[in-house]
Amino acid sequence: MTLTETGLERQRRIALDIQRRLVEHIRTGGTDLEAGPVQNAAERYSSWEWYRLEQDRVFTQLPLLVGMSRDLPDPGCKLLFDAAGPPIVIVRQQDGSLKAFLNMCTHRAARLVNECTPARRMTCGFHGWTFDLDGKLVGQPGGKRGFAGLDKAEFALIEVPVEEWHGLVFVIARPGTRADIDVAAYLGTFAPELAQMGFERATPVIQTRLDVAANWKYAYDTYGEGYHFATLHPTTIARTAHNDMVVHDRFGLHARINFPYRDQDVCVGQSEDQWVRRPYGGVHLLFPNTVIYVSSIGPGQVFSIYRVFPNGGPDNAFSLMAAYRSGEVPDDVDMQPWRDFHDFIMNVVATEDYSISASGQRNLRYAPPGFKLTYGANEGVLQHFHRNLARQLGYND
Repeated sequence: MTLTETGLERQRRIALDIQRRLVEHIRTGGTDLEAGPVQNAAERYSSWEWYRLEQDRVFTQLPLLVGMSRDLPDPGCKLLFDAAGPPIVIVRQQDGSLKAFLNMCTHRAARLVNECTPARRMTCGFHGWTFDLDGKLVGQPGGKRGFAGLDKAEFALIEVPVEEWHGLVFVIARPGTRADIDVAAYLGTFAPELAQMGFERATPVIQTRLDVAANWKYAYDTYGEGYHFATLHPTTIARTAHNDMVVHDRFGLHARINFPYRDQDVCVGQSEDQWVRRPYGGVHLLFPNTVIYVSSIGPGQVFSIYRVFPNGGPDNAFSLMAAYRSGEVPDDVDMQPWRDFHDFIMNVVATEDYSISASGQRNLRYAPPGFKLTYGANEGVLQHFHRNLARQLGYND
């Protein structure tokens, strides 16, 4: 972004570049391609060893997106995050900053917060120990005499690294401090692509959970290519988007992909000044497990956040799927169109993408030794993702 370029101007510039590339693919019947296919061992989707490596080196070591700023609009607001394993509570401080803690009382480790009701205190339901928003122990009702001589300062809540960055909230799911997380450094060259979106003003609309009997990567892979549209989504996505056409951009660990929609066919053969300019959008793949799908409906933009997590083992996963309304939409506009869009995507993912993921995962149990999954040259984002994941786990392939 230049010194004089606004986020909206940047979006328009990038959207036009993406549109040019998509129209060229429509014209030629092409797609972005890698050098050739690559393969991945099936046990990386099904073995407990690989699952434990991911828990140790991915889901408790890397910044994970937990929500947006307006999920915690006021001091005393809280956000619960258990999906990565450790129970975590994020709290909005009196000064507007955020802190995060393990969601456990330092007396006997009972769960501290169960509901996100705004309040200036957090009280354990076991013995009533009470903590302020800064995590300090401020009350021991009833049996206080039994703890004479103990220093209250030693019983502060256990802090977890948290950072609020351009309207997005990230944690690292292990004990630590603010100094242990640097979102801008983690995003690298992907940071400007997200910063331009104005997530600070996004309004939460709806969040749902989908369970899937498949490895989390099998579910996550379905977001990263359009080669399956014609066969898996013939009456849904394929009606509006071309099959096996994609443009993708890589940003270190992260990526953005765009698919050409059929209403862009009219642009072929036209001069650019005749084009109906498409608003900025795309599937933003935030390593390791998050999709930020930016799209538009009649009243305005939709920010759809899909986060995929392991669920107790290599053969099960779940997705937390949320929709947000972009900040340029007036507050008095009915949210129903955003709910309808969210429900449509939920239905497609549940009945089509995750259904095929579950059947594939079942088949992997019976695959012969040495069986490998193959990602074609036209599935470059999947190649990119699995290569980066392997490196994070200590492999060079």
